[in-house]
Amino acid sequence: MTHTVLRAVVICLLLGTVPAHLYGVYAVALFVLSRLRGDRAPAPDASATPRLASLLIAHDEERVIANSVKALVAQRYAPGKSVAFVVADRCTDRTAEFARREGARVLERASGPGGKSPALAFGIESIAHEAFDAIAVFDADNLADEGFLAAIAPRLATERVVQGFVDSMNPEASWVASSSALGFWAIAELSQAPRERLGLSTPLMGTGFAIEMGLARTLLTTGGGLTDDLELAARLANSGVRVAYEARARTVDEKPVRLGTAVAQRRRWMQGRWAVAFQHGPALLREATRQRELRTALRILDVALQLVAPSLLFTGVFTALLSALALGVARLDGFAAPFATISLSAAALYYAVPAFAIARHKPGWRVWLCYVSQAFYLVLSLPLAVSGFLTRRERSWVRTPKGPESA
Repeated sequence: MTHTVLRAVVICLLLGTVPAHLYGVYAVALFVLSRLRGDRAPAPDASATPRLASLLIAHDEERVIANSVKALVAQRYAPGKSVAFVVADRCTDRTAEFARREGARVLERASGPGGKSPALAFGIESIAHEAFDAIAVFDADNLADEGFLAAIAPRLATERVVQGFVDSMNPEASWVASSSALGFWAIAELSQAPRERLGLSTPLMGTGFAIEMGLARTLLTTGGGLTDDLELAARLANSGVRVAYEARARTVDEKPVRLGTAVAQRRRWMQGRWAVAFQHGPALLREATRQRELRTALRILDVALQLVAPSLLFTGVFTALLSALALGVARLDGFAAPFATISLSAAALYYAVPAFAIARHKPGWRVWLCYVSQAFYLVLSLPLAVSGFLTRRERSWVRTPKGPESA
């Protein structure tokens, strides 16, 4: 290769890192600024006890439904102020029977399109005539801490949507489950908690959150995309509604154990992410430009960024990959090697910062070993992101196996 070609390759590789560096700096800045600011939010009114409906969405989940319902029925909350519902969505097994046995009110949906969004819409409309102030949404495999409702209810006195902390149920079940757990802990500590401290809108997780009933009827009974959390986040931002974060409202969620299951799940997420970004991104940008208040405009722009931005861990891996290639080529010609070295050093920072935040969850040594190998797991997201972009118009919902069948 000639010097001209080598230099062109180095330039292209380094230019490819620019968007990643911009986001990496932004993400690290959010984390640092939020830590400097600390938690200055006023204490919520602990006496607030809105009437809450817990909606658990289940499709053929007889293996896990009983324990999930038990956790909702056993909530330490004001007596008579909460009801646990299970939406048995087109079930062909004993999900409805097991849910009733544990004390849930079962809403059976016999037909209609597949997917969580239609089932959730069915559940909301089925209880809309009852006097609930808000609903809390859960997946079939979730186990809510007994203090979940007691922690999230006071926040609903001043916020219309509150996301709880979604923790991992099985972080040491396999290297795949460990990698997923690390990713979710990073989201909580680097994305959700910082945005809460800074007054921005925190990312929704699709489960373990509560939403005002009127807002739920307006925004959750239409749509039907593959990523209901991102679509709801975009609609909320466009409506001027902030998503708050309450770390004390904890739910544990089962992470995929097998690589094939995780890949299928992530492919669906990528499809949905790109579809939502193309559908709602331009509208959010327009809405931000109309705002007279800078803080509101920044909040909306931040949500628009969340639609397309990767995690800081992924940013570190992607940037390191391009930077290492650029450095390798640059050394052949001596051109731009210092810039490639700086880029690689910044990528290492992006990858290291999450470790400090994740440490508060006290992962076992096996999980920490997976942090070292996390790069290989995240590299799989590259082809999935491309595949999701190319197939974003597809609407083929695939159920994620849970319980013993997923092992």
